[in-house]
Amino acid sequence: MKSVKDSPEKMSEPIKEYSLYSLNEKNEHYLDIIEAAQDMIFIHDLEGKITYVNKASAVESGYSEEELLTMNVAQNVPPEYYPLMQELQIKRMQGNKEVLNYEMEFFKKNGERIPIRVSSSPIYKNDKLTGVIQIVRNISDLKKIERILNLQTELSSKLCQTNSLDSALDDVLNTALEIGDIDCGGIYILDEKTNDFKLEFSRNISEETLNFFQIVNGKSKFVKGPLFIKGNDFTKSISDEMIEILRKKEKLKFFSIIPFSHRGKPLGSLNIGSHEKDDIPELSKKILVALSQEIGGTIARLKSEELMKESENKYRQIVESANSIIFKFDKDGKILSMNEYGLSFFGYKKEEIIGKTVYETITPEYESTGRDLRSLAYKIHQEEEKYKINVNENIKKNGERVWIHWANKPIRDKEGNLTSVLAIGNDITAQTKLQEEIKYSELKFKTLFEKAYESILILDQDLFIQDANLASLELFHYPKEKIMGMSFYELIVPLESKRVNHIFKNRSYNQSIVFDTNFIKKTGGIFPAEINLTPLDIGTERSIICSIRDITEQKKKEDEYKKQILKYELNEGTLYLSKEPSNLLPFEAFRDLIHIGYKGILISRNEKDYFYIEDIDFEYFWLSTRNSPSTVSPIVDNLRKFISELNSKSVVLLDSIDYLIAKNGFNEIYNFITELREIAYFGNTIIILSLDKDTVDPKQIKLIEKETKPILPKSLDALNNRMIDIVRYILNQNKLGVNPSFSSIGKELEMTRPTIRKNVRFLEENKYVIVHRKGRNKKLELTDKGKKLL
Repeated sequence: MKSVKDSPEKMSEPIKEYSLYSLNEKNEHYLDIIEAAQDMIFIHDLEGKITYVNKASAVESGYSEEELLTMNVAQNVPPEYYPLMQELQIKRMQGNKEVLNYEMEFFKKNGERIPIRVSSSPIYKNDKLTGVIQIVRNISDLKKIERILNLQTELSSKLCQTNSLDSALDDVLNTALEIGDIDCGGIYILDEKTNDFKLEFSRNISEETLNFFQIVNGKSKFVKGPLFIKGNDFTKSISDEMIEILRKKEKLKFFSIIPFSHRGKPLGSLNIGSHEKDDIPELSKKILVALSQEIGGTIARLKSEELMKESENKYRQIVESANSIIFKFDKDGKILSMNEYGLSFFGYKKEEIIGKTVYETITPEYESTGRDLRSLAYKIHQEEEKYKINVNENIKKNGERVWIHWANKPIRDKEGNLTSVLAIGNDITAQTKLQEEIKYSELKFKTLFEKAYESILILDQDLFIQDANLASLELFHYPKEKIMGMSFYELIVPLESKRVNHIFKNRSYNQSIVFDTNFIKKTGGIFPAEINLTPLDIGTERSIICSIRDITEQKKKEDEYKKQILKYELNEGTLYLSKEPSNLLPFEAFRDLIHIGYKGILISRNEKDYFYIEDIDFEYFWLSTRNSPSTVSPIVDNLRKFISELNSKSVVLLDSIDYLIAKNGFNEIYNFITELREIAYFGNTIIILSLDKDTVDPKQIKLIEKETKPILPKSLDALNNRMIDIVRYILNQNKLGVNPSFSSIGKELEMTRPTIRKNVRFLEENKYVIVHRKGRNKKLELTDKGKKLL
């Protein structure tokens, strides 16, 4: 049975086989659902006479149920839609039994026309067409949202193309009034010479109010954040005198001050209000705040373009100060220049990006939508008009994807030949995400969900599966009726469940969570995947969109890359210990991991210059009780919180463990190390501890060794700590010309004879040592293979 919350297209399928008689006699429960539906439902005969309406029909149309039952459906249809109604009637009479979906308008009793979406199904009795059931949804709110978003998009396009400040401000004010559906407003611009805000444009404001606000001192006028005042609300952000003028003189019921700035410097404000409305919708407020961010960038750009005409030197200074991305590239996509804002936005230094192509730096080969961008630069040069304005996805140095609205201007040489393109871009990622959130309410009912290439699950807040697309069914080999209602944990390998549960407990559901884990198919096959969990609130119900990407091939490539790059055997989710007097070994392992893509975090009592840092980029934190962005407290609770909040795919080098022991005591640090082991495992991070063994009690070192693993060269993957100690001791003795005995090893390394015998047997079998036997005496000598280990 379909829910009344389903779309009309979904509801009409089971209804089309029922007449009004069968609804009443055979399925009273189904009729109750129809009566409770929020959509209007009409049944009419072949002449259009209405024979049944539900309660929502009376509420939406303004007519009583009795009035509707005396009417013909044509009475509620504007004349321009009669041809469409006639065409649909002909299809029905010709035997068309399909569910027909279309949009049109509807007359309410008060004469108001509202946009509607109709799902029409035929009613048959004894194989004879007897009437039609119409499920009608009022889509006025959806149309309003589409209109607001279109206004925003059109204004963004205009601001990117305009060369006139007056035109830009005029467009901004007109669009703001339309978005808020309000009747008055004005735009103030800061006069840099007098430091006063001057009213440049206004609409429907009385002369008395205009005279008062014509020039207002900057300190008393500018507010730091957007201000929305409704009804009889008061605020201390502006003076009582201003409120008095707006409320009692101008008689505004609602007013708002939305400041805009450039790189933290005030530029002006957008002031709007209404003589009729007490407030405006929250969506309109969000859109207006988003637009205010564009206004500052546009004003900076327009001023830049004016100065650009004066001289090349001034042009360069202005470009560098613009609050927009400005860069120049040739037909091959090679970047010729980029302003400071663009470099900062994408996260590059000038020498890292100039001379490289956009495909190597800021443009992915494919958008997240699947669009191919590999020839975009060439197309922009070849089809100037088509790509004069272009929106595409870009990528920052840190991998973050962003949506940019580009205005492309051709640059020609003296002969008129196109040599390069100047691109001016503004970040519209926030607006794009807002549009996606608004459209998502119908995502489950669209075919795009089912045909998505990646596996997508929709989970409730308790992580039970509400819906799954076709890719998920194919990936996990479950039928839809089986996977629906399953717990998300049932798809995860049991050994991973604790780690995944730990991630959920330590991350907020108010933000997206991305991590890797291992899944299990119905067939028992196990595969690694990257999952992205994004929360979504639909009304009062919270859902979670879970996208799953099989990364089997990627993992194979990463493992192969690790084999080629890493000198040491280092695995994710593991805690390692280096007890060398020098920190060269742990830092070398730390550096290798950064080279293959890990984010590096170094915490040490030594200064950053102490480490060799020329070829890597990592975050450094000094162990200190001083509070600053670049320090971490040596207090255990603070350290634990700091490390546990790090993202996966990170490597942490915690230097100066001996310092922490002296600061906190061994027992507290030992307990902390046992917790770090769990943090590394659950967070899927690599943590390396470094201490100087000469400064710590040997018994304490042995306790720490039990909670950690040694950093071993790849050839040492089968050797444990005791074997390494034995090899090191034999090497030192061999250098002195001595082949040590079992007893000398036991005495020096405090090992029992059975332990020595077991470890030496392994070393001998694997060609690391030679055992010289003479009677019961056994002397040990390293082979060349054993010497190469150390």
